[in-house]
Amino acid sequence: MRAFIVTTMLFTMSLTGCLSDETICTENCWKLDSDSLNELLSSPDALDILYLAEVHDDLRVSTLTEVSSQGDSQQGSIRWNVAKQDASQRSSIGMAISIQGTQLDTEEVVSGNMTNIRVGSAWFQGRDASPEYVDPFVLLALQAMADPEGNYPPFGFDPSIFSGFEWTITADIPSTQQIATANDGSISSILELVGDPPLLVGIQMFNLEDGTSFRLDIETGQDVSIELRSDVPRIPSAVTFPTNPYNLEDATEWTTVIPEGFIMEVLPSELEVHGLSENDGSLSTTALIRLSDAPKNITDTHGSWWELDWFDSDIDGLLSSDDRLTLRTNATGTIGAGIWDLWAEDWTGTVF
Repeated sequence: MRAFIVTTMLFTMSLTGCLSDETICTENCWKLDSDSLNELLSSPDALDILYLAEVHDDLRVSTLTEVSSQGDSQQGSIRWNVAKQDASQRSSIGMAISIQGTQLDTEEVVSGNMTNIRVGSAWFQGRDASPEYVDPFVLLALQAMADPEGNYPPFGFDPSIFSGFEWTITADIPSTQQIATANDGSISSILELVGDPPLLVGIQMFNLEDGTSFRLDIETGQDVSIELRSDVPRIPSAVTFPTNPYNLEDATEWTTVIPEGFIMEVLPSELEVHGLSENDGSLSTTALIRLSDAPKNITDTHGSWWELDWFDSDIDGLLSSDDRLTLRTNATGTIGAGIWDLWAEDWTGTVF
């Protein structure tokens, strides 16, 4: 029995010695080497934008894709910039396209009942009488699923294409930032990671063969800022009457139905419907009815009647999706219809 105990103790000591030879990290364990980075990049969760949107109240993701055709010297780029701040229910979606001389640069910022819309360098202010905050990352993901052929941000980029590269990695201990670089002869890559455990927050990829490039950057927390401006021109509602009215037996009728998906609801007290006619060679308002007063019938100074009907399809008290506006009159001559937006102090449109 004593020989068995001694043998067991010697075996246990030798096993303990083997275990003690393994390297156990006790400091700066977030630092990566090439193998551990490749393992991270191979994970399905290496870059999950929807997960980041779920765990971060403040998030910005921007991408830049550049393409080049050496044969005809054509170049093009597509830039996306999407951000959100959940606490203030503020979001921003920006897109800029430059392809074969075509330029398009737009951005929409939404915050409660106010919106900012940028076209090029010009900013405008819009409004929404019934705001409903939607996470822009979730919104874009749903739209992309419903329309796979549409133009949406490349947030589904798969970093596993870099797995297997030989990485050179530098780390900054105070900030936990790591920069990894690699070149496999056809693709040159730079990755940025921060935190403990490391989180992939930046990708730069350059194709050495065709000159195309891709960049993705992620910001969270206090680094995310979305500006909302109130000192810019207001844009009127998009609600207008169709160009061609219905010519009834004894009246003329303009009817418009608010399209499905119309999300910029308007207070009816902010819109005036005008009956227009030619008077001494110029066009002027003959009849005016506030939308909030509909249904209503009035008589103009020439003895003609004008009637406005508003069918509030969902009875929400707002001009919204599937609502129907109808203006009828028995006036003759050169007549038309227009909608004046009191909030924007501008016409949404006039038709004759």
